[in-house]
Amino acid sequence: MKPQQLSDWAERAQAGEDVVYCTGVRPDESIGAAARALCESGVVTLTARRVAAESGGGFRFIAQRLADPRPSQIRARQRRNSGQFRHGQCQPASGDAKRTTRAVLRLLVQAANRDAPCPTNAEIAVRVGLTGSVAASYRMRRLVRDGMIIVEEPGPCERRIVTIVATGKKTRRAML
Repeated sequence: MKPQQLSDWAERAQAGEDVVYCTGVRPDESIGAAARALCESGVVTLTARRVAAESGGGFRFIAQRLADPRPSQIRARQRRNSGQFRHGQCQPASGDAKRTTRAVLRLLVQAANRDAPCPTNAEIAVRVGLTGSVAASYRMRRLVRDGMIIVEEPGPCERRIVTIVATGKKTRRAML
């Protein structure tokens, strides 16, 4: 298939329809670039299926037409970071890191006072308003480093046990 044929197909295809735009080990550079451009613009999603060795081996490269994006999706795509730095933008206030770390500590103290299990990183992130579980994990490591809490990891299927150093209270042991 040629790049123009793929673009024409994407314009007239209904949501959910798919087309094999290339077969082999790797798509040709021109058709690959056209498929990636359609994928990045949100028109199609790309997948590949392995072809049996008896049939020649390699892959079938498939483009599936997505539904037209809703206006909110278009706005979200426009807000994405273009990968360029902009002066004076996205610079957090100096107290934000300390404020969120204190909020995580407050959450852990509440759990220990209620004899509740320690919240997971994902739960902490949602309740404190962090960007994700990685940010919550970072805040937990800071609290350990600062000597505010002690963390015990009993096992892979159990929640961690947190001891609040100031009070000596612990969160309850529980399964995930």
